[in-house]
Amino acid sequence: MLIQLNIKQFGIIENATIELKNGLTVLSGETGAGKSMILAAISQLSGQRTSTSYIRYGEEKASVEGVFDFPKNKAVVNIFKELDLDIEDEVIIIRRDIYNSGKSVCRVNGTIVNLSTLKKISAYLLDIHEQHDNQILLVEKNHLNLIDSFNKEDINPILRNYREIYKEYKLINEKIENLKQQESDVLQKVDFLKFQYQELAQMKLKKDEDLILEKDIDYLENFEKVNTLAYSITDGIDGEYGILSKLADIRSNLGELTRYNSNFEEKYEEITNLYYVLDDLKYEVSSYTDEIEYDEEKLDRLIYRLDKIKTLEKKYSKPLNELIVFKESIKEELEELENYEENFENYLEDRKRIESELKIVSQNLTNIRKETAHNLEKLIQEELKFLYMDKSTIKVDFREKEFSNDGKDEVKILISANLGEPLKSLSKVASGGELSRVMLALKIIFSRSIEATSIIFDEIDTGVSGRVSQRMAEKMYQLGVDSQVLCISHLPQTTALADTNLLISKSVTDKRTITSIKELNKEQKIEEVARMVSGDSMTKISEEHAIEMLKIADKIKAEIRSKSI
Repeated sequence: MLIQLNIKQFGIIENATIELKNGLTVLSGETGAGKSMILAAISQLSGQRTSTSYIRYGEEKASVEGVFDFPKNKAVVNIFKELDLDIEDEVIIIRRDIYNSGKSVCRVNGTIVNLSTLKKISAYLLDIHEQHDNQILLVEKNHLNLIDSFNKEDINPILRNYREIYKEYKLINEKIENLKQQESDVLQKVDFLKFQYQELAQMKLKKDEDLILEKDIDYLENFEKVNTLAYSITDGIDGEYGILSKLADIRSNLGELTRYNSNFEEKYEEITNLYYVLDDLKYEVSSYTDEIEYDEEKLDRLIYRLDKIKTLEKKYSKPLNELIVFKESIKEELEELENYEENFENYLEDRKRIESELKIVSQNLTNIRKETAHNLEKLIQEELKFLYMDKSTIKVDFREKEFSNDGKDEVKILISANLGEPLKSLSKVASGGELSRVMLALKIIFSRSIEATSIIFDEIDTGVSGRVSQRMAEKMYQLGVDSQVLCISHLPQTTALADTNLLISKSVTDKRTITSIKELNKEQKIEEVARMVSGDSMTKISEEHAIEMLKIADKIKAEIRSKSI
């Protein structure tokens, strides 16, 4: 439950701390006093969209902080462990700062989190019903979600399985459609790819061939230079003035010298090694010059091939090695296109198989939804009977549609508000008061399995009066017996049944409007109920009426509590 709410510089609320309790808490006060502003502040803790308009005029930021009991829920504990959030104090402190730059910062137990994380956590803490939420019932595409969320434990596993198969179904349909669209262009594309493949294949390209060609061309173009270099090497080694004969003399003399001084033996070995290295080099270069010959035709062929390769590289905007890979990819695409008819038939067979699976799972989904809808109809009917709509009939209508991400079910909640009237959609039949009662009935039913520990209503009793408002008030009190319910109300019946009453008022200080929140004692509660009864200030008659209403309320509360034990 929400233990404490701290609001600073939020709208007309300068600074407010509200201590909250279990049970039914009613926020009352004159129109414009700031009741809805408190609800807006709480909604910021649930991750709803924010606005700079919430910041009090002249201030740089607005802040909302909520302190919650840590819910007894393993899912919340797991979320906190995954995010490494502090759970030692057994409370959850959510804070949201809204800056006039348009940004907002969310913190959970002091750690900054993103909005999606805040929404995930707050789903286990807050269930907020705002005035426009009744309109959700008028949007028929929301009705299927109501059915699914009512029995999510049984429906969600089937729905997940269905969506996995539906994903395959969509994919195979896309492939079939792509093939159909390609059909007229396939032959043209095959011809074009064949031309590309043949052009590349007939060249018989080899990896790094261009580098080898450039090296060979460089050699042949510099043939005379190569010959000259080879001749100068052999002549320098063994020519008329070559170094080899002189080195032989030096080696012979050095060998003789070592007979008299052994210190020169190492140098003798080195000179000997050098002699043989030069002698080997002479023979290698001689052999090389004997083998090589200038071939002008070969040079022309090499230049021509390299030019062809460069032309292909430029044409396809790819280097040689990438052209080789590209050729193979063309081959694969050709095989697929040339097997177009076979592929098309295979895809059709796959679709038939997947569609068969989809029909089975979707039918299972429909069956469990219809069973759930039937149970929900009975429960809504029971609640509406208590809310003086005992002559009404609720029916969940199922229609089959094309496969979609949610199944093949089109669902509408139909109502006959009066005996003898045909079933029609809520948008065509229900009045504002009837919609409020249907919504409250749903809230009561869903609260039995709802995750949130605090349920908040913003004037759900608007548009009703008299005995209907009394019954709606009793239902909200019943909700608060095992949880926390906060309700903004202008009705004396709801106010009288509250466990805690908070009066929201506004005043002007230093030419600025300020909202204040005060918990009412017994006498002040009588005065507030009397004011609501009379529609203005308290009179003797309205006071007596208020006292009587509170006595009746105490009896009703005692009865409800005894039934819930």
